[in-house]
Amino acid sequence: MTRGQIAAVLPDGNLITSIEFNGDMDLTERGKEVVEELKYIESEDEFKEFVERFNKEHFSYYEHPRIYDCEADYFNMQTDYFGKWFSDYVYVKNLSEKPVVFTDTQGRKIQIDEDTVAAFHFGEFIAAGEEDLERAEFIEQLKILKADLSYDMEKNYCDIWNACADFDNEHRDSYITDKITAYDFVTEDLLEYIVKENATDLSRLRCFIGNTYDADIYMLDGYGNLQNVEESDFENLIDDIVSDLQYDITVPLYEGACL
Repeated sequence: MTRGQIAAVLPDGNLITSIEFNGDMDLTERGKEVVEELKYIESEDEFKEFVERFNKEHFSYYEHPRIYDCEADYFNMQTDYFGKWFSDYVYVKNLSEKPVVFTDTQGRKIQIDEDTVAAFHFGEFIAAGEEDLERAEFIEQLKILKADLSYDMEKNYCDIWNACADFDNEHRDSYITDKITAYDFVTEDLLEYIVKENATDLSRLRCFIGNTYDADIYMLDGYGNLQNVEESDFENLIDDIVSDLQYDITVPLYEGACL
C-alpha cells in the first residue's frame, strides 16, 4: 500500500500536514488527484476543506485529527525522515507569499516558490510546478509499463507508443514518439515496404532476413538488417525516455539557504 501525506506552508511560514493516507498515493493514482486539487487551493481553509473531503471520499479516517501542525525541523527531510514524515509520498503546496526551502534526503536545498506544488518520494525531491509534475507522473506511468512488459512484443510496442503519443498530444513541445521512431522498429504495415527495399538480389535478401523468425514486429540492427525484438529492447527504450524526461525536470536548488 503506497502511503502519502498532503502538506501546506501557511502564509505565516508554518507547515501543516494531513494524517498519513495509506493506499494508492503515488503520482499515477490518488497522488495525481492531490496534485490537481492543490493547484487551485489558495488558503488554509481551502486546504483543510480539501483534506477533509479527500479523506471522506477515499479513506474515512476519523479516529484521529486529519491535520497536524509540524515542527520547524519538518522542512529538513534529510534528518530522521521516518521519524517525521514516514510516508512514501509527500505533496506540498506553498501558500505563503515567499519561497520556502526544504532539504531533501539527498541533502539538496529545494526552493519551492509561492503558489507552487511540489512532490517528494521518501524525502527525495521529485518535481515542482505543473509541467514538471506531469513529467514525473508520466515517468511513473512508464515504469509501470516496463514492469508489465509481456511476451507479446506487438502489444508492448503499442502500449508504449500510445502512452507516449498521448503525452505528446497533451504537451505541445513534446516529441517523445520521435525517440521510439529512432529505435527503427518495423511494424507489420512497414514490413512489406522494407523487405522490397532490401530485395535488390537474393544475396542481399538473405543477409537482410538473417535468422529471424516469424513475428508481428521486428527492428533494424546497426547494419540495417532485420532482427527480432526482445523484451530488453523495450526496457532500454523506456529507460531512454525516462532519462530524457528526468533531464527536463528542473531541480530548483537554493544555494546557501539555511533552515
